[in-house]
This record gives sequence, structure tokens and C-alpha cells, in this order.
Amino acid sequence: VDQTQAVQYLIEIKEHVNSAFQWTTKEGPLCDENMRGIRFNLMDVTLHADSIHRGAGQIMPPTRRCCFAAEMTGKPTLQEPVLLVEITCPQEAMSGVYNCMNLRRGCV
Repeated sequence: VDQTQAVQYLIEIKEHVNSAFQWTTKEGPLCDENMRGIRFNLMDVTLHADSIHRGAGQIMPPTRRCCFAAEMTGKPTLQEPVLLVEITCPQEAMSGVYNCMNLRRGCV
């Protein structure tokens, strides 16, 4: 969310910052996981006056590192997915299904 005030050249890097945000949320800092329910506020930006220093190669990697640092200061956690499934199998395969469920912390 852009909360900056009177920052020059910000419109020139807007697409690069958006791309870096998408890259960051697709590959999170903990284990390259998708991040959900996260928001970053852009408070202040200091940009180089020369336009050659405002390209995608100069903007995206530092933006990604800043997003990672901001997330890591917030003490993120990983959430274990919970799935509800219905398993249909022959009677002779029931023991294998129970063994597999127990190995994966499943509840029957």
C-alpha cells in the first residue's frame, strides 16, 4: 500500500515494485512457500536521480529483500494444512490405508 508523500519518480518504479511483491509472495522466506494474508506499506522511498539506476534489476531484488526483512521481524509461522477426505477401498486394503493415515498424522 503506497503511503508515501511527495516522492519523485515513484510512478516509474511502480510496476517493478508490484512484480517484486508478487515474486516475494510466491516464494516466501521460510521455505519458499506461498504467503497469504500479508500486506506491506510503502512508507518512504529514496530513489537515484539517474533513470538508469531505476530499472527492474536495481529495484526488484532490494524490494524483495525489504519485504522478506519486514516479514521476518513480524515472527511468521507456518500453518499445517488440514484436509477432510473420504477414502473408499476394498476390505483387504483397509490395513494399508490405516497405516498410511497413521504415518501422516491422520485421524480416522
